[in-house]
Amino acid sequence: MKLAIICSGIGGRGVLLASTIVMETAIRAGYHAIASDEYGMSQRGGSVVSAIKIGDCKSPLIGRESADILLAFEESEFYRTVSFLKTGGMTIVNTGQSRLSDPMARLLEARGVQSHLVDADSIAERHHMVQAANMAVLGYFSAVSKEVFTFQNIEGTIKEKVSAKFLTENLAVFQEGFEAAAGGGGMK
Repeated sequence: MKLAIICSGIGGRGVLLASTIVMETAIRAGYHAIASDEYGMSQRGGSVVSAIKIGDCKSPLIGRESADILLAFEESEFYRTVSFLKTGGMTIVNTGQSRLSDPMARLLEARGVQSHLVDADSIAERHHMVQAANMAVLGYFSAVSKEVFTFQNIEGTIKEKVSAKFLTENLAVFQEGFEAAAGGGGMK
């Protein structure tokens, strides 16, 4: 397996935790994985981008139109980082919208990109865990991804990485994100 994954969002939304969970899930399954994080004013809501490469790779950097998967934890950051996504890739976008803008939807369709929309913020709010929208995106990802990123594998890594104090709530948000995709509750 060889995958390039971009996680993008804003500071304070769990992008770095989510990217760590993705990377460590691959490592736990026996794959080589490396990551590079780019964040500026993350504590003030600034942009955060994490690049993860899984498989035989020497550098974690991911160039333009090279990412297989884009996990966008914030819709505005999706628009900023979509240029990383390669033709035929896949994206999951946290948004309250039922569809992307027409020009963007046409572009993704023309490039053969599978796009999935999930209102991860609403899922997290229902569980009184507004900062856990990242878990809803990961849950959705576990339902539509391939390879090692199964529900059970990601759940196992969450159990290792999330503080016991918040684990039950985070797992509930993760579960609902999975159900949104598996049950068709996510928007395409």
